[in-house]
Amino acid sequence: MAFDLRDIRQFIRFLSDTDVAEVEIKEEGRSLRITRATAQTAPAMPQPHAPAPSRPAPMMVPAVALPPPASFMPSSSPDDGKESTVAITAPMVGTFYKSASPESAPFVKLGDMVKKGQVVCIIEAMKLMNEIESEVNGRVVSIIKENATPVEYGEEMFLVEPS
Repeated sequence: MAFDLRDIRQFIRFLSDTDVAEVEIKEEGRSLRITRATAQTAPAMPQPHAPAPSRPAPMMVPAVALPPPASFMPSSSPDDGKESTVAITAPMVGTFYKSASPESAPFVKLGDMVKKGQVVCIIEAMKLMNEIESEVNGRVVSIIKENATPVEYGEEMFLVEPS
């Protein structure tokens, strides 16, 4: 049985009110070590004779704001600012592919006209091939990603000039 999170927090609060830098508690076959680095002490190094924990401690991950869930976002053309383009963005994390297989022709090429619902690329995520469709009619003015490269959620892959 592991220590309760409330107990651990109480131990940490107790240590913050003292000048104790480290405490180890052993109880019923379980142990907890809390180390606080101070200006006078360096962080404690793991002891080679210490037993390995039976299961890893839970990780605390800070909340991160995600980009909007749309698969395309309007943007301005960097050339003259007059033309309006739409960015087709990655709706997921994965690997970007321009074609269905290495031998196949790319779904779209620079200058091609695309229709809403037309497949423009594939993103492989967890061994699944996901066809990504255009959500706008228009002409492809830029292919931003290289074939077989990783993409992040919300990352621009194509710029399309709406028609």
